[in-house]
Amino acid sequence: MATKLICDTNVFYNIGLGKLDAAAVEGAGERICYSPVVVLELAGKWSDRTHGDRKAASQAILDTSAQELPDPESFLTTLFGYELEEPPFSFKQAVLAMSQSVNMEDLRAGVRDYPSGLVRRVSISAAASWRTSTEEKWVDDMLTVMKAEIPKFESWYERDPAKRKPTVPRLRGKDKESFLAGTQTFDWFMDLLSASQYRAFGKAKRASVAPSKEQVPVLLAALEKAACFGAVYTQYLIRALTEGALPEQNDSGDIELFNYAIDDDHVVVTSEKKWIRMARKAGYESRVRQV
Repeated sequence: MATKLICDTNVFYNIGLGKLDAAAVEGAGERICYSPVVVLELAGKWSDRTHGDRKAASQAILDTSAQELPDPESFLTTLFGYELEEPPFSFKQAVLAMSQSVNMEDLRAGVRDYPSGLVRRVSISAAASWRTSTEEKWVDDMLTVMKAEIPKFESWYERDPAKRKPTVPRLRGKDKESFLAGTQTFDWFMDLLSASQYRAFGKAKRASVAPSKEQVPVLLAALEKAACFGAVYTQYLIRALTEGALPEQNDSGDIELFNYAIDDDHVVVTSEKKWIRMARKAGYESRVRQV
């Protein structure tokens, strides 16, 4: 089986803009893949100014013959052995429309594919709404954790970066030791795995989630496969609470890709060093690659 390379959005940007050779990404016995998260990130902030770059990134998905993966929730549903209520939505037509569009208005009105006799439209406003709400919620949730856990963080934090003091408050001393010790407990580990399983329920056919003796081995295997995401998420929190790293909107989509990193044959490919560092600290260096 080919190793699946789950590429983040910037990888497709760099290939599309000629900054990165696809041959340097995909080696023998490997297959470039993309998550629907990447498509939504491309469409979500589409504008006349960014049209050329986003069109090029969309074309890169096609040029590399990238394999489309299910959305993260559908992927987790199948991983945990539940039957999907309905097949995952395919974003391939959106990729084709974005790659063939002349300008943003063309994308909204409908991109004509004369050989196939199709007109493809992409709802930029819907994608923008999804991306804005998802990314802003991620940042707000992380800031809520930081305000609750780090002394003086709430009084320090201002939405306007220009109004903040340069040093970001962080956990220190016994507070830091206590938090780090908590991340090593069985309860912490099980809470993270339970959260992944809860997400799996979202798109499952309800009858398929009834407990059964036959499902136990599948669940046990799924918990092991879901551990990578939980471990990287833990390192993300450690980085935020003890190193003063503020959450960024793009982080929400990048960390989602680690849901697919279920074994060493599923590798997240990124251009950001921070994910390499976090994966290494989490013990999953083999499941991430920087290009």
